[in-house]
Amino acid sequence: MKKYFYAILLFFSIYGYSQENAISNKKIDSIYQNLSKNKLNKNIQALDLIGKLNYPKNSKKIITKILESSLNNNQSKQIIDAYYSLSNYYFFNLKLDSSLIALEKTEFYLNKKSMPLLKASVKMTKGGVYQRKGNIVKANYNFLESLNILNKIDTLTLSKKDRIKRKGKKLVLFNSIAIFNKNTENYNKAKSYYNKAYKMALKLGNKRLAGILLSNQGDLLIKIKQYDEALSVLEKSKKIKNEINAPPKSKGVTDHNIALVYTALNDYDKAITIFNNIIPLFKSQNNTANLMYSLVGRGQLYNQNKKYKEAIADCEESYNLAIKSDELEYQSASAKCLANAYKSLNNFEKAYYYQAKYLKFKDSIFNSKNVKKITQMQMQYDFDRQSELKEIEIKNKEKQNKLIIKNLLLGLVGLTLLLGLLYKFYHDRKKNNLILASKNIQIKKALDDNEVLLKETHHRVKNSLQMISSLLYLQSENIEDKNAAASVKDGQIRVKSMALIHQKLYQKDNLTGVEVSDYINDLAESIFQSHNININTINLHIDVDKMVLDIDTITPIGIIINELIVNALKHAFTTKKSDALISISLHKKNGSLLLKVADNGVGFMPEKKKEKSFGLKLINSLSRKLKADLTITSNNGTLVELKIKRFIIK
Repeated sequence: MKKYFYAILLFFSIYGYSQENAISNKKIDSIYQNLSKNKLNKNIQALDLIGKLNYPKNSKKIITKILESSLNNNQSKQIIDAYYSLSNYYFFNLKLDSSLIALEKTEFYLNKKSMPLLKASVKMTKGGVYQRKGNIVKANYNFLESLNILNKIDTLTLSKKDRIKRKGKKLVLFNSIAIFNKNTENYNKAKSYYNKAYKMALKLGNKRLAGILLSNQGDLLIKIKQYDEALSVLEKSKKIKNEINAPPKSKGVTDHNIALVYTALNDYDKAITIFNNIIPLFKSQNNTANLMYSLVGRGQLYNQNKKYKEAIADCEESYNLAIKSDELEYQSASAKCLANAYKSLNNFEKAYYYQAKYLKFKDSIFNSKNVKKITQMQMQYDFDRQSELKEIEIKNKEKQNKLIIKNLLLGLVGLTLLLGLLYKFYHDRKKNNLILASKNIQIKKALDDNEVLLKETHHRVKNSLQMISSLLYLQSENIEDKNAAASVKDGQIRVKSMALIHQKLYQKDNLTGVEVSDYINDLAESIFQSHNININTINLHIDVDKMVLDIDTITPIGIIINELIVNALKHAFTTKKSDALISISLHKKNGSLLLKVADNGVGFMPEKKKEKSFGLKLINSLSRKLKADLTITSNNGTLVELKIKRFIIK
């Protein structure tokens, strides 16, 4: 809703800018009559309009009418809008207690709604109310709560319009927090928030807000007595406001701050000229807040130049206005001005009275308990914010790692499909060769062509497997979790064992089978190298019959041998052993293939057996595919035997 953005600009209105609010009773009556004629169908537009006009005093009847209708019809969204508009009406018209009551009502109806932008605005408005009432602890709490709500919004879920609205709210909130820190004499923090807000205004291309923020920065520089820099910043603010033809009231606030600079530089003539121009302006526009501010400023100037009666007249007027509007800050400033004036006139009774008032007001704002609470709240906010940012960083890193692993798994799935197609192609080729056995010339040509194609396929599959192996290796090097890294590395070695089969296939004339002895020797050597094991450290003995096994037989045998060697290297030799030995044998005996893999390590310990380990599941699964009997014994080491019944020798 547009009115939420206009409403939060009330902080700029109080401390720097407001739109012209001169609106005739005739215009308000027209809006009111249209509400009745349209049966309240245009409530939102009406609230927007009076929000743009900064809630003139005779606009309350419009808000009340809309609120009554919304309550009668139980329209929760319109109830929230109406109560929030009512709170802003009271704020603009300096009825701070009434504003708080309306804000409490707004929060009550907002409690179960998912409207974070409006919730942030409500907290911001409450902070402004409490600040004006002199309750700096509650003001600081509500400002930080508002900032926390805005920071927690997931901007990815917002529309472009709402993202801009969120930035606008943060800009206004930074200005409000800066003003708060300036008034509580935390000048470094105030400067930091002003700079953030000013950069955001420039980024949004909003010259109007940039001019306001420069005026507020100038006020801060006056507080810390950097008068030359303050004058430069204020002149820049005035230039921007003239360029965009800002309303006289907005220019008047900047002029007021310039007058304060001249007051500090003892240039009475320039200062009094400016004050005499802007005070009638603020009176004519019924701008109580800026009027009080300027009356105190001129009163202080009169005191400085020993015009005490004039000072008393201005500061008494400001004091009475501050009492009427419950403005603790202006009550304090006016009382101090009056105490100084009466003291200079030797009216010590009144000087003492106003000095006591000043000290009371100041103590209610700046007592040590309040300062301590504010510091604690700020420290807690900073700590919570840092924790949130760290948690977000960790979650993003986890998402990135999951994405990488997901992509690798998709690659493996794709490779599996490719291998399936390769096997299908192989079987189709074998069937076609049997059918075409009688056609010698055609068979030879087709065979030659297929052999070239199959070699190329094996070569490409080998290259793809090596690429996957390399990716898994790189991933394992970057995974901090040791167990996860080890699992990825095991996967890399398994892929490498399959790649070796395809390398053997395309390097030899026999494209349908692999010579077992060469393959097992190369496989064992590759595994030792992958684990950085020197054959002088652990002896390797291989005793394998010379035979050529088809790809359906050698592939599961290779993976089983790979798992058993890796397991032995990891677990068998936990301590150094001079005669450490791993032996592999594969022989054809009595119509079966007998595979043995043994080591003389610590032996197989049943109590440490992991029934659900992936390696053991893989061995059992592949054993069933080969129709093999699997036996594991432990005696001075571990011996694994497979009696393979399903195999094809080429």
